[in-house]
Amino acid sequence: MERRFPDIDDRIEPPHKIAALAELLQEEGVAASRLLEGSGIEPEQLYAPATRVAPRQLLTVYENALRLSHDPGVAIKAGKRIRITHFGMYGYALLSSPTPRDAIDFAIKYRALAATLLGLRFEETERDAFWEFSDVLSLGARSELFRFVLEFQLGTQLSVHGDIFGRPVTPTEVRVTYAAPRHAPAYQDLLGCPVRFGQDHNQLRFSHDLLEQQLAFANPATAAVVRQTCDQMLTELKAASGMAGKVFNMLMVQPGRFPDIETVARQLHMTSRTLRRKLQAQDTSYQAILNNVRKQLAMDYLRKTRMSTEDIAASLGFSDAPNFRQAFKKWTGTTPSDFRASSR
Repeated sequence: MERRFPDIDDRIEPPHKIAALAELLQEEGVAASRLLEGSGIEPEQLYAPATRVAPRQLLTVYENALRLSHDPGVAIKAGKRIRITHFGMYGYALLSSPTPRDAIDFAIKYRALAATLLGLRFEETERDAFWEFSDVLSLGARSELFRFVLEFQLGTQLSVHGDIFGRPVTPTEVRVTYAAPRHAPAYQDLLGCPVRFGQDHNQLRFSHDLLEQQLAFANPATAAVVRQTCDQMLTELKAASGMAGKVFNMLMVQPGRFPDIETVARQLHMTSRTLRRKLQAQDTSYQAILNNVRKQLAMDYLRKTRMSTEDIAASLGFSDAPNFRQAFKKWTGTTPSDFRASSR
């Protein structure tokens, strides 16, 4: 199964990929300021905890690296410098996954938290297993920029696999759709396996035996707790990005007077069918966004005001207080009164 990710202009990713490139180019004598030209990112922001970058900014930096670096293997090398801890809670959830298949399922379901630039799916056969990467941003499957993005991803995948298993993991083969570049001979040294160019798909392939091996830091209890946090992060990300973010913001400014999807679609100058399709591409829906808005407002009212449960229910468009209490418990696992008491 392949999932999409937030809009190309949403600033959601820490700049660790750019920092890895900047360090490598600095070793070549290229200043970070040159690498960052046109991206809207300043060198001092690369290591600031609050910095977030958008996919479009990342692509601008990649284009600069293509032009500035004299090392044709720079993308793979930079990708191999990315560690699983760079991905925060998403990374810790992968690291603590009980089994390889659990880690794979999580990686795909929550991949928006990693903000990759490629489509991603996983398949297994009796003999092997493979990740497949696709050009969902229409960069041009045979363009230099797509090649750079894929090389970076291949390096990152190998590094992350090594972190999860607690040892280096060697693929059996890499397949790519583009023709062999000038630095093709370096691929096998950098990736540790044969590489086939001009194929039908972009794949990183492993022995099927890898799926039966134990993970170095498997911890089901930790994984369950961390995944709850990732659930909340994913919900917040969907609410803040792309078309879902626009709908969320429109509903937040009209508490108690929530428009229906047809009204929202008209305000966004599209049909409700188009809006539904765009929201579905972000793995969400109008009703899910409305529920999240109501949840956020309800928690704010309970924390910050003395409004009664009945008044909160009415302000959020519920027909009565019991319906509101039932919905709130479904959203949060607790009752409004217990939530208010714990927030004091």
